[in-house]
Amino acid sequence: IKEETAIKIEENLKNPNSDYYLGQDYERTLIFSSEDVAGERYNRLANDRDHYYSYLYGSFYIAQTIKQWERAGYDIGDRPEILATLFNLGFGKSKPKAEPQVGGSYIDIKGTNYTFGSLAHEFYYSGELADIFPYTSMAKTPAPSSSEVVGVSGDNK
Repeated sequence: IKEETAIKIEENLKNPNSDYYLGQDYERTLIFSSEDVAGERYNRLANDRDHYYSYLYGSFYIAQTIKQWERAGYDIGDRPEILATLFNLGFGKSKPKAEPQVGGSYIDIKGTNYTFGSLAHEFYYSGELADIFPYTSMAKTPAPSSSEVVGVSGDNK
């Protein structure tokens, strides 16, 4: 998570007028204990021995994005490829719409271009972690082939 993304996540947790607001129960989740907020934030996200805050910020990003889309009338909670795409691209690229497209940064694997979102779909539905993260049905749309991916590079977390 980049610093600017972490700051946006923190702001969204506290702002009831934000489309990303998760509710009053989450407002005090990321309270800082020192006056050096920037330093404390950096230490949270850069700690190689404890990934708690990296996971927490990432989880809040996903939950906030789902909330933004729900408020606009679209359910993407069961769309790992769309959530991964939006995670990769950042808040500024999250524009709720009826037909979201898989995309994100291109990743070359043995000469085949994939996007961040298409790889998320492939892995999620591979069954590799089904014993830990079971799913009951496939996503609403199949994963795009490598020739159908929509990619936008940059803005990675």
